[in-house]
Amino acid sequence: MHLGVRSAAFSGGLGLLALLALLISSVGCRGERGSTDEPPARGGEAGGEAGGEGGGEDAEAEPGPQREPLDQFMARFEREAPPPPPAPGPELAGDCPKQSARDRDVGIVVSPRVPAKGEEVRVIAASLDGEDALALRVELDGELVETTQVHRVGVPASTVARFTPREGGRFQVIVGREGTGLRCSRFTVRQYHYSDDSEVDLSRVWDNERAWTAAEEALFSAWIRELFSGPADQDLAWKALSEVTSDPARNLLHDHLGRGEDHPSQGLELVPDCADAPYFLRAYWAYKRGLPFGFRKCSRGKKRPPNCFDLRTNLDPPDRRPHWIDPEPEPEPEPGSEPDPELGSAAAVASAAEPEPPPPNAEVPSHNDKMEYFFQRSIGWSVHTGNGRCAFGDSKSDLYPVELDRRGLRPGIVYADPYGHILVLAELVAPRGSSPGILFAIDGQPDGSITRKRFWEGNFLWNQTQPELGGSGFKAFRPIMNASEADNPMFLQMDDATIAALRDYGDVSSMQQELSAIEFYDLMERLITPGQRSPFAAQAELVAALAEAVRVRVTSVRNGVEYHAKRPDEIVEMPWGYSVFETSGAWENYSTPARDLRLLIAMDVVLGFADKVRRNPASFGLDPEGAPEQFELTMSYLDEQRAQLLADPAHAITYQRSDGSDWELGLDEVVARAEAFETSYNPNDCPELRWAAPEGSDELATCTRRAPEDQQIKMRYYRVWFAERRRPARGDDGPEIPELAEQQAAL
Repeated sequence: MHLGVRSAAFSGGLGLLALLALLISSVGCRGERGSTDEPPARGGEAGGEAGGEGGGEDAEAEPGPQREPLDQFMARFEREAPPPPPAPGPELAGDCPKQSARDRDVGIVVSPRVPAKGEEVRVIAASLDGEDALALRVELDGELVETTQVHRVGVPASTVARFTPREGGRFQVIVGREGTGLRCSRFTVRQYHYSDDSEVDLSRVWDNERAWTAAEEALFSAWIRELFSGPADQDLAWKALSEVTSDPARNLLHDHLGRGEDHPSQGLELVPDCADAPYFLRAYWAYKRGLPFGFRKCSRGKKRPPNCFDLRTNLDPPDRRPHWIDPEPEPEPEPGSEPDPELGSAAAVASAAEPEPPPPNAEVPSHNDKMEYFFQRSIGWSVHTGNGRCAFGDSKSDLYPVELDRRGLRPGIVYADPYGHILVLAELVAPRGSSPGILFAIDGQPDGSITRKRFWEGNFLWNQTQPELGGSGFKAFRPIMNASEADNPMFLQMDDATIAALRDYGDVSSMQQELSAIEFYDLMERLITPGQRSPFAAQAELVAALAEAVRVRVTSVRNGVEYHAKRPDEIVEMPWGYSVFETSGAWENYSTPARDLRLLIAMDVVLGFADKVRRNPASFGLDPEGAPEQFELTMSYLDEQRAQLLADPAHAITYQRSDGSDWELGLDEVVARAEAFETSYNPNDCPELRWAAPEGSDELATCTRRAPEDQQIKMRYYRVWFAERRRPARGDDGPEIPELAEQQAAL
């Protein structure tokens, strides 16, 4: 009962009526369980004394109709998936159009930048204009070149072709639809491998070669999608972003510049956290393509939205390590030149012109040294989650809010939640038959790992009711335009008004600002899975997402255990107030308050799914007014399915207890422990307590470490945030703690 009330209280901001509805349904369905978990009992079994001995034949109830098996009932909602459309052949690319007729919305990239015979060439074509597949043909001297191709429909529509040229020469790529050529590009394949041995330029991070356009945005999105693509039922995670970029099967720009920049051990080491990840991805693509890139340092926002400061771009000098020197020293005065009398003697001139001695370990950095330091130091030390939460209408920011439509959910779009987490959209998987669509995103973790996650309320938090939290939601990077004059190079970020007027963009919108939680999540459901969908398939997806969140938590808890194993006498300091959710150091790396709050919300979403069905019955093909009995029957089967899914052994997890033994927990057991998870985030506790083992249980018997008493007291008082499913705003010092009044007063 307690868990059911909490579920209703949070689930999408349901309000008092929905809370009462869930409370009532909990009494009938979850409290007594008779009406939903078992077939109606016959009179003698259900009536106790009534219908007992002496009742006679007349007292026997007629047997009711046998309940249809769950699988058989769910099959009524299944729809057969139509066969996928055939991939367009190369002949449908048409002919290379004339320069004036080329479609500017179609982008083409050939990678590597300097292809060579005997080495794989990757061709990417993409467009935001239309979702139908793009046909692509590669030719050499007018003859078809055999390629392997992957076609993807949606936003963007893209085609990736791969081939290994057996000879050098002048190649041509033609991209089109239904026999009409839209765009073409020519490139040369050289005879031998290319390596960029040019000297590094420390006057700027990289040069600008092209501008951001709709075509370039489409290519960027297509690259993101391929980078993190994988089967929908597969958990994808990497130790660092550079593990992904060093994989040529995923990274279409692998070693694009010929600098060994993506070599697994000698290339760029990219280890972003959640706030860095979107900037690393955008900067990586911009660097490889010679595009403008910029970022601002911003405040974190304390009781008001963050605000940002001056723009820094790739045209600015890069940060340098102390021992780095330029490739060429400053030129010395020519021998015999006459000194200026106003400057004094020749000796004084020589002394003034003499350069400072280089440091003993001086060296000229490589291209990769410079770029890795730019990612780690310049970006990594500057951006944070506040960059994503600037207020709606604040054009002095790196990101702008987009219209919520299919284009606004394309790969590369950033999601900033109201409480300080950032995700990057990776792929929108279309629904197939009865299977709903899936919106995938990736995020970085404090330890630098990258994880793919699916959209749902447990991962994408929503709150537009507190303006002081800033402008959260889906956002895109502001395009940067070249405003250089003569010898004065300068980039400017486009403001909202300019973006709205641009043909290639025009997608800036403040619509998200007006959406309540219910409106937001319902709209997202319609965008991800248009039309009617099976409630049973939708519920299965929710349980799968919950199971995914629990599996990811296993790694987080294990990391904390391993940290303590190396430092058995160390106590991780627990912050005060809202800093429990946002700090630095060991607490940030190994505690799980934010993750556990999301996990609790995820449990609420699963347990409150019936409310969503009752709120939007037509979306699930149900008609409670026209067929009320069928509707209630469906709801009872949903309860039965949920119980089966939560008890499914496939969703169980195993964690290692303090003595090294394994302990298995079913997903249903995890959900049943929801209340205990409100205080299970402290890395100073043993793993048994981190998994909410009940007091006095065999499971907890092996526990050998507990958080200090003062931290336990703080967790008891901070528990209200978790119970109310509410992350505190910045500046919230938390409730007064009488037992720790002296410590609290000293803050």
